[in-house]
Amino acid sequence: MTKPQRVIAVLDLPPRRAPKNVRESYEAAAVRWDAELHWIRGDLQPCHPFWQKMFVCGHVRKLFGPSHVLQLDNDMVIRSDCPSPFELVSPDRFAMVSDRQCAHNRLDNGGWQKRAHEIWAKRCHMKPAPTWMHPNGGLYLYGTQKFARMFERIAQYLIVTHGANDQATDESLIINQLWKDHPAAIEFLPPDFNTSMVQMLEWAANPVMQTWIYHFIQSSKHYLPDCRWQRNDLIELPFPGNKRSRDLISQWGSTPPATYDIGPILRVQPVANLLAAYPDLIVTGTWSNNPDLRASQLSESDDTFSSHLMLTRFLLRLGINARRFHLRATEEADATTQPAGT
Repeated sequence: MTKPQRVIAVLDLPPRRAPKNVRESYEAAAVRWDAELHWIRGDLQPCHPFWQKMFVCGHVRKLFGPSHVLQLDNDMVIRSDCPSPFELVSPDRFAMVSDRQCAHNRLDNGGWQKRAHEIWAKRCHMKPAPTWMHPNGGLYLYGTQKFARMFERIAQYLIVTHGANDQATDESLIINQLWKDHPAAIEFLPPDFNTSMVQMLEWAANPVMQTWIYHFIQSSKHYLPDCRWQRNDLIELPFPGNKRSRDLISQWGSTPPATYDIGPILRVQPVANLLAAYPDLIVTGTWSNNPDLRASQLSESDDTFSSHLMLTRFLLRLGINARRFHLRATEEADATTQPAGT
């Protein structure tokens, strides 16, 4: 059986064309991943850009034949150390990244995603996909042979819905149809492959996280031109002035330990630096309700002595790297340290 052609397909439509760093990062990724990079610079059909996404699969199949397609938006930056998603998912699976990446977003059924799924399901006369399945529409990975017909079915809704383009159009349409046609084929990639900058604007600085693909949507777009995709320097850090982490990185070089205990958690800077520099490092730390320690955690911008809120902010600033931070907690200064989970 002939192996399908790998294609990175990008809708690059006016008025917002891809800036130089986006184009360069996509070109470099295509070379690394042995893929054809195809820029789509004109409308495939006379419709809203959200609906244009439904015609990319058929367009690529017509040009390249059976293909394994990585369909990307044009406001993303692929870092030079990003592994190939083509190697992680076979063409008979439909892969994407969850929209929910930050605790600022509701994680229950009261979120806007549930309403969006239900509205589009009603318009298209089908059952809505579960709320938690809502994807970030900047990246879809699929094979044309299995999913071309599904995209054709979605495109037919353009007429019956009168071209509506609200309520997360492509995301809700695609996940609802997948849930109906191919529920067993749905696969979620790690958030590293489509990290939304808008959910925490501090993430928008290139080295702030150990992640792979940065997605600059909505209010984060003005950070896009300054995002560097070439990841060559191990010591490229979100907080370069932090001496503790720089000393450790100088000591470890390219061979860090598997885990490192940071001790009492006083500042986010050393933890963020270590997690950003080393993609596999597990950092542990102790959170204490000791009032003296709490005072040392405050800065001029802090507006509360509520320790649980301070801990929440600490974890939010780590972004998706927080999954590699293992927390321990003590209730009192002399209490026995107990695991608090990850």
